Amino acid sequence: MWKYETTISWDSGKEGRLHSGGKPEIRVVTPPEFGGPHNQWTPEDLVSGAVSSCVMTSSLFFLEKAGIKPLSYLSNASATMEKTPSGLAFTGITVDVSVAVKTEEEIEKAYSAVRKAKESCPFSKSLTCDVTLKAKVSCPGS
Repeated sequence: MWKYETTISWDSGKEGRLHSGGKPEIRVVTPPEFGGPHNQWTPEDLVSGAVSSCVMTSSLFFLEKAGIKPLSYLSNASATMEKTPSGLAFTGITVDVSVAVKTEEEIEKAYSAVRKAKESCPFSKSLTCDVTLKAKVSCPGS
């Protein structure tokens, strides 16, 4: 069993600071759609980022297990929140992953690694909304 603990300290208005075990703090605010300031991290951003970073770290694990050292990895995540009968909720998250590998022989193995990553990511498995993966694996020069 693993535990991950955080502390939130409220500053003022709709702003606070997220702390966790000596790591750099993250300033968090209410989303602008709900009266918070612009250009600051929101809980909604952090959920989208948590799913995307979980898929990345899991992908890197499975790529390494497959003997692949990616040339690059980039992903974009888009989380949709809507009013539902039970209130506001995330209704879907799409993670769009692009991986570049060294050889054409690694392409299918890399696709498999990224698919395994999405399926094994604790965030993807824990959320009640659908998490969709779109993956593109390329080999420069081919």
